[in-house]
Amino acid sequence: MQSPFRTAVDLFADRLTRNFGAADAVPAQPEDQLKAPVVELVEAVGSLMSLAAVARTEATAGHPGVRPDVGVSVDQLLIGHIELKAPGKGARGRSFTDQHDREQFKRFADHPNLVYTDGNEWALYRLGEVVGRIVRASGEVTSDGAGAYTDAECIALEGLLRDFLGWQPVVPRSPAALAQALAPLTRLLREAVVESLGEPTSSLSRLAGEWRSIFFPDADDAQFADAYAQTVTYALLLARVEGETELRAHAADRLDARHDLLAQVLRVLAQPAARAEVEVPVSLLERSIAAVDPGELARRARGKDVWLYFYEDFLAAYDPRLRKQSGVYYTPVEVVEAQVTLVAELLRERFDLELGFAEPDVVVLDPAVGTGTYLLAALADGVETAERVLGPAARAERTSTMARNLNGFEILVGAYAVAQLRLAQQVLANEGEIPATGLPVLLTDTLESPFTAPPHLAAAPLFEKRLAEENERARRIKADTTVLVCLGNPPYYRQVIDTEDAGDVDRQGGWVRFGDEGSTPILRDFLRDAPPVHAKNLYNLYVYFWRWALWKVFETGGRRGIVTFITASSYLRGPGFAGMRRHMREMFEELWILDLGGEGRGARRSENVFAIQTPVAIAIGYRTEEARTKEPARVRYARVDGTREEKLAALARISSVDDVDWRECMEGWTQPLLPRGEGDFFSWPLLTDIFPWQHSGAQFKRTWPIAPDPGSLGRRWQALLGTEKNKRNLPFRESRDRRVDREYPALADPKAKLTPIAKLGTDADTPTIARYAYRSFDRQHCLADGRVGDFLRPVLWQVLSSRQFFLTSLLSGLVDEGPAVTVTHLLPDLHHFRGSFGGKDVIALWRDAACTIPNVTAGLLASVGEQVGRTLAPEDLLAYVYALLAAPSYTTRFREELEIPGPRVPITSDAGLFERAVALGRRLVWLHTFGERFVPPGERARRVPQGVARYEKPIPATADGYPVAHSYDAATRELHVGDGVFAPVSPEVRSFSVSGLDVVGSWLGYRMRGGAGRRSSTLDEIRPSVWPEAFTKELLELLWVLEHTVALGPELDAILDAIVAGPTIPADALPQPTETERKPPPA
Repeated sequence: MQSPFRTAVDLFADRLTRNFGAADAVPAQPEDQLKAPVVELVEAVGSLMSLAAVARTEATAGHPGVRPDVGVSVDQLLIGHIELKAPGKGARGRSFTDQHDREQFKRFADHPNLVYTDGNEWALYRLGEVVGRIVRASGEVTSDGAGAYTDAECIALEGLLRDFLGWQPVVPRSPAALAQALAPLTRLLREAVVESLGEPTSSLSRLAGEWRSIFFPDADDAQFADAYAQTVTYALLLARVEGETELRAHAADRLDARHDLLAQVLRVLAQPAARAEVEVPVSLLERSIAAVDPGELARRARGKDVWLYFYEDFLAAYDPRLRKQSGVYYTPVEVVEAQVTLVAELLRERFDLELGFAEPDVVVLDPAVGTGTYLLAALADGVETAERVLGPAARAERTSTMARNLNGFEILVGAYAVAQLRLAQQVLANEGEIPATGLPVLLTDTLESPFTAPPHLAAAPLFEKRLAEENERARRIKADTTVLVCLGNPPYYRQVIDTEDAGDVDRQGGWVRFGDEGSTPILRDFLRDAPPVHAKNLYNLYVYFWRWALWKVFETGGRRGIVTFITASSYLRGPGFAGMRRHMREMFEELWILDLGGEGRGARRSENVFAIQTPVAIAIGYRTEEARTKEPARVRYARVDGTREEKLAALARISSVDDVDWRECMEGWTQPLLPRGEGDFFSWPLLTDIFPWQHSGAQFKRTWPIAPDPGSLGRRWQALLGTEKNKRNLPFRESRDRRVDREYPALADPKAKLTPIAKLGTDADTPTIARYAYRSFDRQHCLADGRVGDFLRPVLWQVLSSRQFFLTSLLSGLVDEGPAVTVTHLLPDLHHFRGSFGGKDVIALWRDAACTIPNVTAGLLASVGEQVGRTLAPEDLLAYVYALLAAPSYTTRFREELEIPGPRVPITSDAGLFERAVALGRRLVWLHTFGERFVPPGERARRVPQGVARYEKPIPATADGYPVAHSYDAATRELHVGDGVFAPVSPEVRSFSVSGLDVVGSWLGYRMRGGAGRRSSTLDEIRPSVWPEAFTKELLELLWVLEHTVALGPELDAILDAIVAGPTIPADALPQPTETERKPPPA
């Protein structure tokens, strides 16, 4: 007897055959021919499962692709969708050839329960992945009727549809699981909104315009879509947490009592015309959120805050790029409590406010409130203090007081909703009252103008009065409310104008950066004293928030108060932040810095208290009196070292400023916010005051014009010219400053213009291939042509000669173990010193190619020569400096002093010590320039003195034998390069490093089959097919140079020790460079 499902499938296939047989007489879209039969088949399966399954074809509201073709409900609850394709297209989404189909499949990748079918083939997808196996009919439903499916295929199809109809939302058991569950559904909603906004007449397009006029005038379509999706998600979630189960009908009503803004926003965003355009994802969100069990989440939290890190987890899953751009990295409780504890102490001890946060006059503001952690900590501290001082009856009334005084601003709707939820729950738990106007946690952009009122409400017919009131309330707090405490963890995001993110952040900084029309932006105060080349570092969100906080607390209202932030720590020492440091010293009376380190990318790496690579610091400062600019604030500093857990434990032990071992900081207005130096180090001249002109190294902005071998560069150039002229931009990898259709000046003669690459014939000459100092001790090659690099620094090419020397370092950053400077005779890359973080870090010895004008401060050679009793040449000074700063112990001995960027040079007045240092420096420079400079008598130029390492086992000269990896065996002292072996190589040579740059490992990495670093173009794939003999010779030379360098280490350390222990010439006894000397030589 035939099974009921077999009968249903036969009817399905038979009807499709009839439909398509009649298509000539009654034309219709192929997908439309499938709709009714598919609906009938799905409902038949539902009946077999005793389910009240209803399948409805979906209207697209004039926007094809916004929703799948068929929506399916079980027991009146949406369970999923079916997307129909014309027979023959199949159901394999990743194999679609039509662009519309591919884009649609990508858009539906976040759908939790979706079937694709063309009638012949069926696939069930969940979150973009196939569930089970794809079912395919042996026959053809458009022509074979009931015989299209075999019995086995019917059984498989029934299993697929039963799985589809049996879907239930995942019930998350933890906040992290809830975040993972909601993220794809929120993305699905966001993408549906984006597509609807593509139609100018859609309801959502009209709504977006009104949203901008009321809330965020600079929000583009993508930002509106994100705000819409997050608002709907979090409003529904908040309603569920508040106890609502019928989300579609009553979510907004449930929010009215304590979250009326979110209630009104939800009503407006979900009004029928707009909702109809995004019904699919909204319905799925409602179904999934309704399944959340708030009680179970609380029970599993075991007394911990359920929502503490929820939004960070959500944003990481929903959109990691948005998380990064928004700087959303929520603060460990230990950090928050340390800041709040210290603020409470200052309120009591410096402001005579015994109850701290619980005093009626203590108005607090977190300008980037996130999920409310700082305000909750302040509330807890205030309640605890009030109960301890006044008694338990004070708990409720002081909670009510603080509920009026704890202000927060947040721009991300999801975080705002969570902050509202957490703060409201805690106020009620303390038996306090929520203010009649609602908690002062407001949805706003802190950095927008406090003086420009939003447009009149009549301009937005879809918005109710409450929406504009929220923005106006925030504006009044910004402009008029006296804030005594500003605290928090503002976002960090440095704006880099020429990156792919530029379009997202062009207006970053708002009123702080741009001001109102006709007014001076307040950021201007931070730009004072900042060298123009470093001022770009100020364009960071955390800097804008610092400037805003200082303005709000000290430059408006009461002009006294406390500010404490944890932010990136670059302002402590960076030269671009000199004006910021001046303004902080002007505003504060006292300032404490807790440096938590956390550098994850630079020379000195340490664990971070956040999941980021940017070092951070806590700052807490106060002022009790009117403006004080006659003397700088007293600044104290402490560094917290160790693992992340050790740092957090140290913070947890802080209950008073007296619990920290502070060190007094420098007192100059713009000096780093770092401890005063002890000993003679800071009396010595800076390297940059000896050699006053520094320049950035060459920066190609693409990697293909650089290679370890010259042959690859020639082939890459020919491959570029072999591309059709109108397509050369693709392998070239164009940027803002270099395009293939434009002329650019020649490096050797800036007045000469080079033919655009797009116009060159295939037989055009290959540009000059020059040796290039790519990294310390790594000599590579480059195309020395102004057309292929964005910032090739023509002035450096113009001073390049056979007598030139270049020193490189991190002159405004932190150096670590290894030499503090390296030397090269070749033109250096921007990141030559350690492979990253390059800036104006190149020092040329000569300002001209003829080597007649030294880059030495005028009078300095004569002054030092007088002290040591002889005439000094510029080369003598360079050799002396190199001997000391490249000594192995320099960076370890002065590690703490070098926290303040900029190597300093102890210049001895002892003639004998000076001569010994010059001799050692000359030998070291000879080695490090691979025999090109300071060639000793009896030695041949361009020859490296041999060491003990030998090429013991050959690397096969075949394509298959090309090395793909390298390794080192310390026990046998063998360096393995593919099948080849170099030995003996000492551990000291193999581990030789320059501020974190693994010299041997980096050198080998660039020469492995796959290369190293990022590839900028398909041209990068053009590499040697077999291991060149030149690589073998140069690797031996590198090993020999490092052998001799290691052997010289004890002598270098000894001369450094002797010079530091003896008499040195202080910087103030030497000539100082002029501004003219610091400028590059004229072209």
